[in-house]
Amino acid sequence: MLRTPLRLYQESLDLMDKEHPDRMSVLMNLATVYHTCFRQTDDSRELEKAISRQREVLLLSPPGHEHKDTHLENLAFSLICRFETFGRMDCLEEAISLYRAALRLCPRGHPRRPESLHLKEAINLKRENLALTPPGHPMRPQILHNLSVSLHTRYAWTGDIGYIEEGIEHLYEASKVVKSGHPDSRHILHVLARILVYRFRHLSLMPVDLSFIFSRTGDAEHLEESIALSRSAIEYPFSSARDRLIAAKNWTVTAHSTRHSSARTAYRKALSLLQRAIDLGPTVQTRHEYLSGKNIRSLPMDAASYAIESRVCEEAIEMLEQGRALLWSGMRSLRTPLEHLRGANRSLADEFTEISQALEAIITTTHVHDFGQTLAGTDDDGVAIGRKDMFARDLAEKRRLSGGLDKVVLRIQALPGFENFWRPVPFCHLQTAAMGGPVVIINLSEYCSDILIIRSNHPVVHIPTPTNFFHRVTKLAHQLSETRKSYRLESKKYDRVLRQTLEELSELVGQPVANRLMELGIPEHSRIWLCPTSVLASLPVHAAGPISLRTNVKRYLRDIYVCSYTPSLSALIASKSRNLSGSSSGQPSLLIVGQPDESLPGVDSETRSIECLVGSGSVTRIAGEAATSENVIARLPMHPWVHFACHGMLQPGRPFESSFLLQHNIHLTLLRIAKSHLPTAELAFLAACHPAELTEDGTPDEVLHLTAAMQFSGFRSVIGTMWAMVDEDGQDLSGYFYGKIFATGAQVASYEKSARALRHATQKLRAEKGVSLERWVNFVHYGA
Repeated sequence: MLRTPLRLYQESLDLMDKEHPDRMSVLMNLATVYHTCFRQTDDSRELEKAISRQREVLLLSPPGHEHKDTHLENLAFSLICRFETFGRMDCLEEAISLYRAALRLCPRGHPRRPESLHLKEAINLKRENLALTPPGHPMRPQILHNLSVSLHTRYAWTGDIGYIEEGIEHLYEASKVVKSGHPDSRHILHVLARILVYRFRHLSLMPVDLSFIFSRTGDAEHLEESIALSRSAIEYPFSSARDRLIAAKNWTVTAHSTRHSSARTAYRKALSLLQRAIDLGPTVQTRHEYLSGKNIRSLPMDAASYAIESRVCEEAIEMLEQGRALLWSGMRSLRTPLEHLRGANRSLADEFTEISQALEAIITTTHVHDFGQTLAGTDDDGVAIGRKDMFARDLAEKRRLSGGLDKVVLRIQALPGFENFWRPVPFCHLQTAAMGGPVVIINLSEYCSDILIIRSNHPVVHIPTPTNFFHRVTKLAHQLSETRKSYRLESKKYDRVLRQTLEELSELVGQPVANRLMELGIPEHSRIWLCPTSVLASLPVHAAGPISLRTNVKRYLRDIYVCSYTPSLSALIASKSRNLSGSSSGQPSLLIVGQPDESLPGVDSETRSIECLVGSGSVTRIAGEAATSENVIARLPMHPWVHFACHGMLQPGRPFESSFLLQHNIHLTLLRIAKSHLPTAELAFLAACHPAELTEDGTPDEVLHLTAAMQFSGFRSVIGTMWAMVDEDGQDLSGYFYGKIFATGAQVASYEKSARALRHATQKLRAEKGVSLERWVNFVHYGA
């Protein structure tokens, strides 16, 4: 219905030159219709068109224009909608700036100046408005919805169930228009589902069995109604993926906490929507902002917890893989190996590659330099003008490429033997991650935490945990992080807290895992991989201890088994199976990136020592003026091994800006490293501060640190540190490490020996006099 006014307004606009006196009013009307289309369809393309027209209106509004405040508020409102859709903080900040500008143009007493009303007074006014709006009026559903939202808020303030009851009554009336496809039906359904959950919780007072509610209060019908409405909100065809994800998340919380039979279905729906919701963002940074700002971080772990409780551990592992490390897996999917496809259909493989590379270029665009908005200046009213909306441009291009890629993928899936191309990875494939040794997944969920051991060609082994596991681990992570912030390297206070942390980790994880591995016949000194979830990923699980096994000798987990980490099973599979046809079979060539300064006096001796151990003929050293990010990136493809000896910079809350500090304060960032594609890379040793550190304010399940970036770019094995390191440890530990790998009599110096060589090096470092606990615990191994 709205296509006709859109067409007419656009035709009218096309006939006007830019100086036409009616151009502003036509643009305003066109923007209004586009925004209405967005509200009805949730198609963000309509919102972007509205924003574009509203920006042009603002440019045409001269200083002192009588309706400029309205133009500012219209654009601000659209930017709020964009913020709610994509989670972009810069849109929210710009909207606030525009609202403030509008307020400055409307001094007190101005007829359009917004005046605040107390919530109770607002509810009374909305009730009066409802009384004046008869049934059948087109605005009645919206008025019912707005009144119910205010009643819900009033309940939250007062706890008076009467407000909930009134809100349900109004929303039931409003929900009757859902079948007719009313544009506000998704909002009505969402609020009604949420408000019914509040009523259910208020009357039941505590989580109890549904049979008790049936027998005592009969209020289970409200629970069923809430879940039914959540289903309707998820299936509503005009809802965006992110709105539907919120509804699905609410459904999972309700169903899981009440042990409703629909919980498993709810989690499957929510996880399928999670990736779609994240993909709406055109870049990894906008996607990370969304993950950081929404209450969805625990979703995959809670889903796995429910699956384990339902005794389907294989499904739990699939859910964890589907819902964790989404930013890495999303980019990894664009680098899908295509050797088999090229043999079946070279043109399709080339088309997939071309579009994937173009998409990756947009996804890894940097926010500071070539992404975001540029500003020409301000007008006499102090309003920002000349703003170039780069986000809209990148979003449109990302949509175009994604649509093209989806079509190519469908054509590939139609080929015989490629039916599962680009589909969720089944457990039978994920299990291959354990080909070289067991993978230990530690799932942290507030509902119930669990430990799973995956072995090749064996059933998954489940280890239950204490009921207070979640709260104890959360407290440990917070305590260790806060102590590290407050005390410098090698402080006695931090050493004491770290020792207590390792002891508690031993009780919670180390001892039960070591006991079960022994029962399963996994001999000591075998390789194992650790895959901790949530805040556990920030804790040194590899050094849990002391642990007692059979004898009274107490050791740490790293002494008993050769421990490595992996962000996900897919990451480990990629590290183990990457095609290395171009790598050397003899002595590997090593690139050393060293950047000594006054605070790192040991870098020169560290790099010279490595050169002696490896052999100068196999080493290329970059230092001083040559150590630029461009030079380092250009040299990486020429050397399967690399050793960084420089400062590592951590950026809490901005993980893509974490970096290695090179010459003249040049930063080689995480995002720049991730852009590299290094199919012949093997081993990276990151002798710097923080490359494997996850901050407490980050998104731990995305594992966004420099070590993971090196693994993603192609390095099969990566060594990093979990926090700041002592300068002299770089020389000592690297000497022990390379000495072990290049030991006399060793047949081939292989990256596959790196995990054992690191364990040997940390044991030697630990034996040195005066070496504190944190110094040897600090070093970790990722990958194959």
